[in-house]
Amino acid sequence: MLRFSMILLAVVMLANSPMSFRAQNESGETSLPQATAVPAFTVIGPFVRTTNAVEMSGKDGKIGPLWGQVMHGGADAIPGVIDQNTIYAAYSDYENDETGAYDLILGRSVQPEEQVPVNMKALHIPAGHYLVFPVGNSSPDAIKAAWMNVYYYFAHHPERRAFTCDFEQHSSIGTRIFIAIK
Repeated sequence: MLRFSMILLAVVMLANSPMSFRAQNESGETSLPQATAVPAFTVIGPFVRTTNAVEMSGKDGKIGPLWGQVMHGGADAIPGVIDQNTIYAAYSDYENDETGAYDLILGRSVQPEEQVPVNMKALHIPAGHYLVFPVGNSSPDAIKAAWMNVYYYFAHHPERRAFTCDFEQHSSIGTRIFIAIK
């Protein structure tokens, strides 16, 4: 009986853990990610090159300071912003997969021909097919949990990541992660 109870507890914990492949929406309900076609757009913003290993180490992470820079006026210098209420965290130039280095731009959507300010980068996000994973809220813990859902999902489903460009969309309607698929 004790063994059965422990197994049941483990199943319940796994089903409710951030490792579950079902994403939570704003009301806490779970759902599978939704496939969608995304038209091409351009993002300009400050950027870093990093790895998940560096970010998870708790030592020399670059993403936290980049968010601090953007949230404290760093996005104000971006020209020709289309939507002031939306911030994109765009991941690109993957070395290989989620284990290698990648670029992260935190910025806003702009017209493609905008001039790029010093210390910023422009990224043309190609049109493509994406799986959209909702994030409960914009807190760092919720975003980390959502990314864990992404990794778990692709480890257990037939869809494959393209590793071209992925992005988080932070807006007044919530936060969503868009993963490019093959």
